[in-house]
Formats: sequence, structure tokens, C-alpha cells
Amino acid sequence: MMLKKNIFFLMVLTGLTYVASAQYIYKIDASDAMRMPEKGLFNMGNPGPAGQEILVNSLYLTNRGKPILPIMGEMHFSRIKPELWEDYILKMKACGITIVSTYLFWNQHEEIEGQFDWQGEKDIRAFVQLCAKHGLYVVPRLGPWSHGEARNGGTPDWILKKKLIKNRSNDVVYQQYVRRYFEQIANQLKGLYYKDGGPVIGIQLENEYWYGKEGEPHIKWLKDTAMNLGINVPFYTVTGWGNGSVPLFEVIPLWGAYADAPWAENTDTIYQPGNYMFDSFRDDKNIGNNRKAEDEYMSYDKYPYFTCEIGIGVQNTYHRRVEINPIDGLGMMIAKLGSGSNLLGYYVFAGATQFRGQLFSTEEEQEITGSWSRVPLKSYDFQAAIRESGEISEAYKEVKTLHYFVNEVGEELATMLPVLAPHEKNGLQLAVRSNNESGFLFGINYARYIPHKTAKKCQFQVKFEDGILTFPQTGVDIPDSALFIWPMNYNMDGIRLKYATAQLLGKVGNVYLFFQNSNIPVEMAFGGKMLDTVELTTGKVVHKNGLFFVNGLKPGKECQIHLNTKDGKEIRVVILTGQEAKNCWLFDHNGMHECFISEAGMYDNGKNVIAFSSVTDNVIFKLNPDGFKLFEPVIQHQLSEKQFDISIQPHDFLADALWLESANFKKTESYQQRYHRFFFKEFSLNNPSAFRKATLYIYSESNCQLNMNDTWVRQTIKAGQLNMIDLTGYVTKGENMVFIDFPYTLGLKRFAARLVVEYYNYDRVEFSIDQSWTTCDSYTNPSLLKPLDLTTAPVVAKAPDYAASIAAPDFAEWDITVPYGTLDNVQNVVLKINYTGDRAELYNGYMLSADQFNDNRTWSIGLRQQEQNIEGKTLRLVIYRLSKDTNIFFDVAPGNEGYQKPEILDLKAVPQYQFKVE
Repeated sequence: MMLKKNIFFLMVLTGLTYVASAQYIYKIDASDAMRMPEKGLFNMGNPGPAGQEILVNSLYLTNRGKPILPIMGEMHFSRIKPELWEDYILKMKACGITIVSTYLFWNQHEEIEGQFDWQGEKDIRAFVQLCAKHGLYVVPRLGPWSHGEARNGGTPDWILKKKLIKNRSNDVVYQQYVRRYFEQIANQLKGLYYKDGGPVIGIQLENEYWYGKEGEPHIKWLKDTAMNLGINVPFYTVTGWGNGSVPLFEVIPLWGAYADAPWAENTDTIYQPGNYMFDSFRDDKNIGNNRKAEDEYMSYDKYPYFTCEIGIGVQNTYHRRVEINPIDGLGMMIAKLGSGSNLLGYYVFAGATQFRGQLFSTEEEQEITGSWSRVPLKSYDFQAAIRESGEISEAYKEVKTLHYFVNEVGEELATMLPVLAPHEKNGLQLAVRSNNESGFLFGINYARYIPHKTAKKCQFQVKFEDGILTFPQTGVDIPDSALFIWPMNYNMDGIRLKYATAQLLGKVGNVYLFFQNSNIPVEMAFGGKMLDTVELTTGKVVHKNGLFFVNGLKPGKECQIHLNTKDGKEIRVVILTGQEAKNCWLFDHNGMHECFISEAGMYDNGKNVIAFSSVTDNVIFKLNPDGFKLFEPVIQHQLSEKQFDISIQPHDFLADALWLESANFKKTESYQQRYHRFFFKEFSLNNPSAFRKATLYIYSESNCQLNMNDTWVRQTIKAGQLNMIDLTGYVTKGENMVFIDFPYTLGLKRFAARLVVEYYNYDRVEFSIDQSWTTCDSYTNPSLLKPLDLTTAPVVAKAPDYAASIAAPDFAEWDITVPYGTLDNVQNVVLKINYTGDRAELYNGYMLSADQFNDNRTWSIGLRQQEQNIEGKTLRLVIYRLSKDTNIFFDVAPGNEGYQKPEILDLKAVPQYQFKVE
């Protein structure tokens, strides 16, 4: 008996009550949450034209005097082909994004000192104008150090190589270069600021500047410099985590969270349950590495709670290959929103590709720069909402439901303050955002890697100014992985929704759209003086104590509640299934707010509603608020199925090389006994990048030796095996000549060779033996000190029977042929590849086009996303062997077969169709 009393007492203390009916009542007092925001604290820039000002106070942003709760998604214009920008922008807008943030990487615009480049994919002005065309605001993240898994965080190598400079500081030399760079940005953005009627409403300065108080003068200098150059916007931000430097009220610190930490030094499972808890502490100590400090150096109480880097996904690194759950990003963002965040910012929202640099590859790399992480050379997929291939992910549809809700209630929600329930370890997390009279209940019963028990028979008791609201009538079970936001005392055009155990999605005309969370039974209670009768298509309604209680509902498009008012009006409520909500699309089209439900992706391009899908037949339902039947199929669109001739074939290692006769003598004359047969190849190497590696692969049936640029290569070439000769220190920019020396031997002897030259921008040039090689027989060696004997064409021999079995020890290759017309009449074609091995690279001619660290899931390659045209080409796919000795964390283990010879398990070409919704 004493034990039971103690348990009861503990539950009351923690806001959790166990009652005799075996129901758990979670209690939250939200009756005194509100406080008025403090205005005039912040020293920001021009807020915009009179009557249209964007201002910031201690809690939220206002636009035209009204509170707003924006949703910001990161898209890197310089990592996506310009012809694809509009498609990505429209997909972001269709998901409910209202602000596009984008890094500028200094070394992409001034890779070579004094040579600025703002053309093509680097054209920030054209990108911002395109965002403006579609009604999206823009927040450029200027740097000059940006990170973004870019080389040196975007700082040019030539800056770092200067001896008389202190990087990322108020050093006068550094300031001069930054000022010149900011001048370039200011010129590109001229006339596009909000004050001028443009979309640029904010600027981020620097990034992860972890110097606390010491770093404040530099942030202040960056801001003053930007403003003096005309970069004048309503608000300025910095990243706040890791003791980010925040000069008082000059900038707004922004926060973030990621489901995993692939930059971590270890290969262990990383548990971060705090990401899925409601918490007034804004920093996530798991973001970033090599942080300067772990504790806040200042109070943020007078700063609004804004985020800029909540990860729907995260970038895989070489040693950590993680699989992010589609609800990980949603769970973290609900945690932030329920904790009081009033700007929801994602990093990144659109996956991308590292474009080619002239001198260096553009990714964060360890070998030369000493940077922290090794990331793919090209891929910046990030497991984002919009994948690198251009496809939308399951996570996109998950967060879309949240965004539609926020866009519907943002003005009201922004003013509501959070009340956080005590944390329940590995259990249901709760918070309320309240204005003392009404609010929203936030719930999370999820954490990555940590199974949660079903919270049984839960009731919620929330205290407001006018009394205590207890709901639902009987307890409901909250299963593992449940995420929800439920309204309380919500005003629906004069009708009071006392509560709902379903989440609001949006409103179209007189129709309110809700959806069921995790199959939790839906119960709603309606009241108010205006409400007369309630009619249902499913379920039952009970009128008692002045309220209409509705339950027993079967969610779906046909699950409707008709609320009839005493003045003859009707409000309709639809409760969708969770899947229907994820397939729901809300647009403002031709002056009308419209709703569609379809498994196809959709967006409004300003002229037409566009649907896109990997299948040719799609049923799309459109909501008609005035129709007898709310949802009607508006189109069952039939498309001609695209036929493909894309083929893949194994590429034998020496398939491109001819086999030449190094000897074919039945006997030799006495004067020839000391003769040699020499083979020569002249070739030019004029790539602007430096040599990373040069390798001659040679298979010879007799012994030989090698000379490169008149220097003997002292590496043994063994007959009867594939030799890999390192020529990195022998090749030179400009003209080169290699020759191979074969002593005369009796009988037929052959050889084949392949020279591969790799650069630090990851271009790759190859020279296989062909008829541009020449030969001569001579007693004396060729030398720069005497004229070369006249050379002739070599004798081409038949390839030996074993030629196809010659293989490199560490990698295998395939040829993928993409015919002309592959991309005709489709939005895109995505190659879906499953393979065993460590990593893969796809080359388009001499240029690296795509790559991946194998995470043992399907690799998707968007053909239209490739930096250079791929039609009419044969692409080379290289897959490297995975060693069991490599210390790598895998969420999806490779299995024993993954450590064997690299293999293609499956390759499919999947079309992406696009059509107008008529």
C-alpha cells in the first residue's frame, strides 16, 4: 500500500496523474503563459516601405504589423543547374516554404584571386529574381566563411596561403579582401532588397563563428561593412550554437539540430533523444565539431527563438553512413515549434551536387586542407526533402503537413508562448503553446534509435484562464513514433472547437482539413453560441453540457462533419487519413485557395497546376468547397510510357587498349642480341588543376622498364601480371613523353597499357595504347642528348584469351550508355542502382559527374541533374572494393557479400513524367 501511494505522489509531481479508471491524465497549466513582446530592442536595417515593414521583436517577426511565423528552407543555387532552379523553387513553395536561404561560397565566385565569376550556376542575381517571381523571400548567407561541406568552408585557397593575413578576423588585410568580395555581392543584389520591393529580407553573416565575446567585434564589422555597401535588410542573423558570437541586439542568433552527427570522430551509434524533447535550451551541443566552448556566454531571453539548420536529413561522411528516418526532421521541428520557435529553418531542404572547380574539387576534403570530414566529391544529397536526383522524399511529405498547419495558424501561433511538461524518459513528451485562452497541444512519442512504449489510455488536462479542459472523454493510446499537434479552444469562423485528437492541416473556403495522427482515434468537441446542429457522414455525435462530442469516425476523404450555424451557414470539417494528408497539396492558384489529393507530386507554376510522377496514370482529387461531394477526381491522366535503351555492360580493365607485339622472333641475328624494342607515346597535360595521381597500368608478357620524360622510373614491372606504376612525380604540365623498353626475346610477346592521370579537381584523363603509339628497334637508348631514331607504327597483336580476366585489385568498371532522346518528353530520368562495394564514381568523359559513399541502399542519379549533358554518351561507372578493415559505421550493414568483389546488383531507369492538371 505504501508503495502505491508513493507512485501516485510522484505522478502528481510530474504532471501525470493515474486515476482509478486506469487512465493517465497529463496536466499542464497554460493559463498564464503570455507576455508582451519587447519592441525596439534590435538595431536592424531598413524594414521596408511604409505600411509594409518587416520588424523583429523579442518573440517574433511582424509583416505589415501582423505576426508571422515563416518557414525557411536552404537551397544552394551554385550546386544546381540554373535550368532546374525553377523546378526546385516550385517544389519548395508547394511544400509550404516561404523563405529560401542560400549559401554563397566565396571560392566558387573567386577561385582565382581577382577573377570573379557570377555566371551560370553562380548567378545569384538570376536565382533571387526567380524566387521573387514565385513570391518567396530570400535570405542569402554571405559568409565569408560558410561551411556547407565546401572546401575550406568556402574560403579561397589563395586567402589561406597568404602569410601576412589572419583569416576570419578584423585583420586589416583580411578585411580588405572581404570588403572587396562583399562589394561584388552588393552589386549582384542591387535593387533586390526588400526596401526596394525585392525579396531579400535578411542576411546571415559568417557561420559557426565560435568565439563568444571575443568574436563580437568581427561580426559587428561584417554587418557594418555589408550595410555601408548597401546590403540593407530588415534583419541580420548569425548561427548561435557553440558560443556563436552575438554582438548585443545587432544580430539574431539562429539555432539548429540534426538527427545524427556524421562529423563525429567515432563509428558508434549516436543517441540524441534530446532532439525530440521540448526544451527551453536552444542550443544543440551535438552540432559541429571542434567547438570552442560548451556553455552559453550570454542570455537569449530577449531574442526570438529562430532556427536555420534543422536537418530533414544529413550528409553522409566516409566513416559514418547513416539512414535518416522520414519522421526524424518532422520530430525535431515539432520539438522546436512546441518549445517556442517562431522561424522554422531547414538545412538543407534541396539536395544538390558539388560542381566542378577549376583548380580543386569543391567539397570539404581532408587530404590537402586538413578539414574535419571526408564527404563525397560530388554528392550533396543530404537525404533532403528534395533529393539530389530531383525527386521528393517521404520526409518532404511528412514536413509538408506541418508547414500547411503553420501557414494556416502562424499569425495566431507566433504570439503563443510555450509551457513545457516535465520530460518523461523514453516516453511521451508534451508541450502547449498558449495565449492563456486557447492553444495547441504538442506531442512526441519518438526518438531515433530508442523504441518508445505505447502510452496507454492517455487524457490531457490543460488549464486555461476560463477553466480546465480535459480530453478526450476516454483515454487514447499514443503509439511509438506518434507525433501530433492538437488544437484547443480553436476559433473556426465563430464556432469553437474545444479540442480535437486530430491535427489541423489547412482551410479551403468553408472547409477545414484535419488528419489522423498514427491511427489514434479521432474525437472532436464543438461549441459556441453560433452552432446549431452537427451532422456526420461517419461516426456518432452526442450533445451534452453545451458541446457536441464527435467520435467513432473513420478518417478518409469521405469522413465529413457538417457544422450548421444558427444564421444558416455551414462549415465543413474533413478528417483525412495520415497518408491522405501527406498526399494533400494546397495552392493559391488564380486567386483561389485550392486543395488536391494525389500520390503524384504537384506544384503551381503561376499559370498551371503541374503534377509529376514516376507512373503514367495518376488519379487526382480536387476539393470543391461548394460541391455536394467534396472530393472529385479531376483527371485520370494517361501518358505514353517512356521506353528506354539505357544499357550497362561490364568494362574489361584493358578493353580500350590495343595489344602490341613487344617481340615476335623465331631467332635473332648476332647484332640484334642486345637490341631493344621501344614504344613511345607523346601526350599533353594542360588541365589547370594540379596532379593528384598518375598511374600506368601495364600487363606485359615479358620484362620491361619504363622512362617518363627522360627519367627512368625505378619501379619493377613484372611479366605476367597487372602492374600499377606510380608516375605522379614524373608527369608535368604541358608536353610529356613516355617510352617502354623491351629487350629482344624469342617468341611472340605482347603487352597492353592504360595511363590514368587524375587531378585535384577530380578530372581524369586516360591514354590507353592505340595506334598513336609508335615504336622503333635500337641498340642504344633514346635520349634527349641525341636525335630519336625514326619511329614507325607498332604491330597490333591479337588480344590473348586471358585479356578479359585482367582486373584491377581495388575497383571494377561498367559502361552505361545513354542514347540521344533519353530525356525527351519526360521531366527527368533517374537511374536507380544497387551495388556492393565501398563507394562509386560516375564519369562523363574526363569529368567526374556523380558519386556516392555506399550506404547499402539504392543510389538515385538524376540524369537531368548532371553537370554536363549525358545524352549520346557512354558513362563510366567505377565501384571500389570495401575492405573489412575499414572502420565505418553503417545503419544498413553491407553483409558478407558487400566485402567481396564490387558488383552491380540491379540498375533501373525510372522516368519522371510531368503533366498539366486540366
